[in-house]
Amino acid sequence: MSKSKILKIVLWILIGVMVAVIVGFFLYVVLHGIKTSFNAEKAPANTVEPGTTEEIPTETPKPTEAATPTETETATPDVTPAETATPTPEPVTFKDVDVVAVGDVIIYTSMWQSAKAYGKGEYDFSELTQYVKDIAEGADLAVFNFEDTCAGEEVGYSAYPSFNAPDNILTTMRNSGFKVSLYANNHTYDKGHNGFMRTQQVMKDNGLTTYGTRTSENEKSYGIYEVEGLKIGFLNYTYESGSSQGDATKKYLNGIPVDANDIPLIDSFHSSRLDSFYQEVSGRIADLRAGGADVIMFFIHWGEEYKENANTEQRDIAQNLCNLGVNALIGMHPHVVQPVDTYVSYDGRNRMICYYSLGNFASAQNRTTFQENYDYAWLTENELMAKLTVRKYSTGEALIVNADYEPLWSHRYSSNSRIITNIIPLRKALAGDEAKEQYGLTKTSFGVTHATAAKEYIDSQVASGIASYNAGIVLPR
Repeated sequence: MSKSKILKIVLWILIGVMVAVIVGFFLYVVLHGIKTSFNAEKAPANTVEPGTTEEIPTETPKPTEAATPTETETATPDVTPAETATPTPEPVTFKDVDVVAVGDVIIYTSMWQSAKAYGKGEYDFSELTQYVKDIAEGADLAVFNFEDTCAGEEVGYSAYPSFNAPDNILTTMRNSGFKVSLYANNHTYDKGHNGFMRTQQVMKDNGLTTYGTRTSENEKSYGIYEVEGLKIGFLNYTYESGSSQGDATKKYLNGIPVDANDIPLIDSFHSSRLDSFYQEVSGRIADLRAGGADVIMFFIHWGEEYKENANTEQRDIAQNLCNLGVNALIGMHPHVVQPVDTYVSYDGRNRMICYYSLGNFASAQNRTTFQENYDYAWLTENELMAKLTVRKYSTGEALIVNADYEPLWSHRYSSNSRIITNIIPLRKALAGDEAKEQYGLTKTSFGVTHATAAKEYIDSQVASGIASYNAGIVLPR
């Protein structure tokens, strides 16, 4: 066989193989496509066919539309939830209480004789307070110091050195707006045990609350006076006189020995026993605070008579009482007006105002009765009314938010065969010519002149001290 025939045969064989391969491939593609289409109808979308490792590409699914609720379904309303409201804090409120205090009520013979004539046989002391009654009544609480006794007419009315006044002086004070009587002073025991006890009963009968003394050890000589929901703690002490020499088993007032059973009934201190005094006061202040006292007011009978300034002992006592938590310290006994100071406790936590002496309130002391001692006699006519505003906040905090004073003057003169004594509020009385007449200053040739001098002196004694205290007040935020 020739080579050309062999080549042709080989060529046809190759062509046949190629045709077979092409036909086979074509048949494979066609048949595989049919099977894939059939399986695609059976299998879920986005899955891999079992037995293969190839993942079938899919399209990104479209979000499913919310189904429309049927009659048996409840559609959820498209409502934006409300924000939780922030509670509004309660506003801070406060209550103010005005307290006024005056000095010594000490009745001399000419005063009760004049009161009897004015009352036509009854002891009527209303002339004394007629011009200041509105001030006392306008305060929430008015306080006075009774440096006298009401031992009864049968004992005999008397004046210096052993005082006993008609009961009606206490009635007049109550009717003039005063509610608290202080009774720890050097004349408390002038008429002994009976006079001491009877005076307290007369105070009680007139509706007066008394501090500084008590009638039995079952009572308290200190306490809380509540005004308009504000609780004021009261303490009242007097210095002891005489020759006790620091012996705690003895007590002398105005040189008179106090009966042993009455010693614990009168609140007093002795210069030689100040440590025990502070200890007792500390315990009483703690008791008052435990009872809810918002502020502590301490009234003290101390100092030197007719001296214009406080002495070293007074200042030491004042500092120690401030350290113990007293908020206001108010003094009597010198019979003249002394300055006002501010004290701060050693730990810096307490601030205390101190009126060293308010002077007299109702008294016959003046430049006429003290002619032989004219240098200081006119000072006894000058008087001071302390005025304090106590504030309590709804948060429970309480403090003295303002201190002030009312300058007073004792106008004493003779008319219709009797001696008249009027207590004059100087700011009002010196406000103009009409006021001078209204308050009786023009009834005497010296009324306007002496009243003007009294106001100038009182202002010079206390105005700067009052301003200093007020400037340092820090109110709660």
